[in-house]
Amino acid sequence: MSRRDETTGRILDGAAAAFAKAGFAGTSMEEIASAAGVSKLLLYRDFAGKRELYQSVLERSLARINDRVPAEASNAALRGLISAARDDPDGFTLLFRHSAREPEFARYAMSLQDRAVRGAERLMRNIEPDPVMRRWAAETAVGITYQAIITWLEHGDPARDDEFFHRLLSVNRAAAKPPANR
Repeated sequence: MSRRDETTGRILDGAAAAFAKAGFAGTSMEEIASAAGVSKLLLYRDFAGKRELYQSVLERSLARINDRVPAEASNAALRGLISAARDDPDGFTLLFRHSAREPEFARYAMSLQDRAVRGAERLMRNIEPDPVMRRWAAETAVGITYQAIITWLEHGDPARDDEFFHRLLSVNRAAAKPPANR
């Protein structure tokens, strides 16, 4: 890796950390430069502005998740998602906490969320025959999963990620299970 590539990586890491705290609007280029340990001039060498930098961080986070998470919903996909989040906690938080709420950037999170909801719906076909309830359960399970991972990244012990995985599986199974009084 060249020195320039290393600097760009450091800028993206610093930008992810700064943006993960306050989102796009709440983060200045000065804060990003400080977090990356570079000058503002160096930021503008590689990025035209804050928007391009934000999009680059989101694209890098998406690529990391897509590399780790199999396309088909499964336990392996959940493990891959947790692993990708652990390796890029700021990018994951930025993607699912901030960009998902920012209309200009929501498409980044929505592309993954839509894929995850469709996969969850497929898994729930044998459990929930009602398509409306199945869609609701799938969206709920996916939303809970992303928020649970963000909270775990903030407060959990990485040494207990496997235990977290099993607990999260239990929560998702409970969300998908129809009531007993049917």
